[in-house]
Amino acid sequence: MSDEKIVNSVVELSVDPNSTTAFLTFTKPENGGIDMTFEKVMAALSEKNICFGIMEDALREAVEKKRYGENICAARWQPPVDGEDGTVTYLFKTSSVIAPTEDEKGIVDYKNLGIVNNITKGTTIATITLPTEGTPGRNILGAAVMQRKGVPAKVKAGKGTVLVNDDTELIAACDGNLRYTDGAFTVEEELVIAEDVGVSTGNIDFIGSVSVRGNVLEGYRVSSKKNITVNGSVIGAELIADGDITVRTGCINSTVKCKGCVRSGFFENSRITSEQNVEGGSFVGGEVFAGGNINATGKGIMVGGKYTALENIEAGTIGSESYARTMISLGNNAVLSEELDGLNHSILEMEDKADQLGKILVMLNEQSKKAKLSPEREQMKAEALRSRLKLQAEVKKARIRIDQINESLMVAQQLTVSVRKAIYPGVSLRINNCVKQVNEINSHCRATIEDGDIVFKLL
Repeated sequence: MSDEKIVNSVVELSVDPNSTTAFLTFTKPENGGIDMTFEKVMAALSEKNICFGIMEDALREAVEKKRYGENICAARWQPPVDGEDGTVTYLFKTSSVIAPTEDEKGIVDYKNLGIVNNITKGTTIATITLPTEGTPGRNILGAAVMQRKGVPAKVKAGKGTVLVNDDTELIAACDGNLRYTDGAFTVEEELVIAEDVGVSTGNIDFIGSVSVRGNVLEGYRVSSKKNITVNGSVIGAELIADGDITVRTGCINSTVKCKGCVRSGFFENSRITSEQNVEGGSFVGGEVFAGGNINATGKGIMVGGKYTALENIEAGTIGSESYARTMISLGNNAVLSEELDGLNHSILEMEDKADQLGKILVMLNEQSKKAKLSPEREQMKAEALRSRLKLQAEVKKARIRIDQINESLMVAQQLTVSVRKAIYPGVSLRINNCVKQVNEINSHCRATIEDGDIVFKLL
């Protein structure tokens, strides 16, 4: 009988301090000792409370192949998946540079400095990706290992903006000027220009209302989809608005157009077009059209130029002692009468041109009977025929419009021109389709139509 000691195969197990992995080796049996079995390996793991992530296939293979003395991974944890932080993608620049703009052809616009960033209600300003929770892990002892949850992105909804779609989208809550200040986008419904509109600002084209603290200087333009207010003067400039236009001081050599009312301290040599009323302290020269009333307040001077109102006109003084030529047209019928005069004049011109073209065609037709026309003459004949047909069509169109105007002129409008002080010779009055040249001073009166003529009556 041998004195050698029988040694069975045993498991030697090491576990990571964080319980993330376990490695084992099993010894080689000696002197007929019992070999390692898969069951013994599993029992050794169970004794250490290892119950998760056990590499059963690898352990079974190691036992079967008798991989004595090797360091074998017995169990591995499932690490947690950290959540992703939320992100913000801005669709507009957070910084702006005031400089002339350049188009795709390389043409630089020195009056467009990009100080206005128009945005319409509902436009997306930024998209936000929400943070994710992630998933927890598990160590080899079966205990949960918590993940780091994602952190929400910091998004501040400034004035005029709102978060929608479960806070995944920042949109404009109104039409206005988009700005980025103090870490947030804001939308300003009113654009305030704290200085003159000129070289330092460029032209202003804004979707909302515009307030100019200074003046609008020569050669520059302010346009608005709402209202325009200018605290100073408008000098050799252009104002265009879908709403009202107010100029505190006055308009000089300027063009003003709006769908609302126009008000100014005075108008001088300016072209004013309003779909509603025009009101000013004085009107000197220029051309004024109002879809409503024209009212000269205060001193109420209206001298020189042309003034057309579809309703009434009220002034302190119309014309001047120097008999300045001043044209007053009142009522839609007055406008139609002017259009009628223009159409009749145009018809005479077009018929004369058509007659001349007809003579050219007759001449060329006579020549073609004698000999074949040259290519140049054939082209002349084709162009003359085409132009004559076009003119005849334009004459027909004008005559249809004349019939429409004459039908409208059958309806008289009860309108007046009221003068608080005096109306002077040199003034031409057109009320509806009646015309009167003022040949003497008329004081404290109103001009209206009676029995088909313009007459003056005391106020």
